Amino acid sequence: MGFRITTWNVNGIRNPFGYQPWRENRTFKAMFDILEADIVIMQETKIQRKDLQDDMVLVPGWDVYFSLPQHKKGYSGVAIYTKNATCAPIRAEEGVLGVLCPPKSSTAYRDLPKDQQIGGYPALSQLAGNIDEALLDSEGRCVILEFPAFVLFGVYSPANRDESRMEFRQSFVEALDTRIRNLIAAGKQVILTGDLNIIRSEMDSSNIAEGLRKEGMTMDEWQSMPTRRILNQLLFEGTLIGERDRDRQQPVLWDLCRCFHPTRMGMHTCWDTKRNTRPANVGSRIDYILCSDGIKDWFVDSNIQEGLMGSDHCPVYATMRDTVSWDGKEVTLAEVMNPASMFRAGERVRSWEQRDALAFLADILLAGNNIGDGRIVDAS
Repeated sequence: MGFRITTWNVNGIRNPFGYQPWRENRTFKAMFDILEADIVIMQETKIQRKDLQDDMVLVPGWDVYFSLPQHKKGYSGVAIYTKNATCAPIRAEEGVLGVLCPPKSSTAYRDLPKDQQIGGYPALSQLAGNIDEALLDSEGRCVILEFPAFVLFGVYSPANRDESRMEFRQSFVEALDTRIRNLIAAGKQVILTGDLNIIRSEMDSSNIAEGLRKEGMTMDEWQSMPTRRILNQLLFEGTLIGERDRDRQQPVLWDLCRCFHPTRMGMHTCWDTKRNTRPANVGSRIDYILCSDGIKDWFVDSNIQEGLMGSDHCPVYATMRDTVSWDGKEVTLAEVMNPASMFRAGERVRSWEQRDALAFLADILLAGNNIGDGRIVDAS
């Protein structure tokens, strides 16, 4: 059926197991089988390092990469699970800016040797405002995996809760935008996934016009709010009021759900559970899978899975074809989703081995928690 990437804000990593169909067999492997995914990106895992359990980490046939908040309990958190029968990253990092350090290292990602970096790190001159780099990457909001084919971002962007967080939220989105643009300018393809906590345009939410009338705000003013403006400049076919920003002269990502469903209304991914708005589908689309132009044609489908319960969000997926164009020739997707020499002409020629392990991720899987060995990125 093709290679599938699924992103889902689970609102607590065990939260889905209280709902059908997940509670019949409360294992992550069973969940991933139902999702029919090869990569699963979760947001709002809401766990700390000490709370990680064997069943979350040692999922048969899967590897996992966590970014956990350093200070707040039961808050934020991102995890990317990769199915090792179909894909294996060649590099992994956490955080947007590259200021954090790999496990058991005092060298920041952006200061590693070039051949160990994912790259694209924003320079301070590219960022507006007085940004606290360490604070920005301290909340467990981003995991980045690099495959030969592309760089995958799993992101949980800050919500617009109150004015005290507005500067942090805008700084995070600006840094993310800059990192992505830098990577694409360097010749890499990018896929951005996750809960961006931004409604792209009027058609992506319920009753926007009515709400704006009550607040005395025009649609143009709403569309031009800072983070929404950044997102729409990042996107091909984005809705933009006025001239483009100086450092955002070109769009670089496609909104895959909109590529396949350009005019669909009610394509919501998040609902208000306190007001029980999901049955009436009064919600918003704030969860995305976006890709750079060079790999847009690799995708054959993208959609929401609003019928799958388990959170105040629903899963969003995108499916890639089995054979793709790469460096001017047709190759199987498996050849560019795994380390070199693991696949040839679509056939596996060797299994994953310890020599394929990411150097700064091997053997650090929470030894203090007696969970064994494996691979994890961890901010704590």
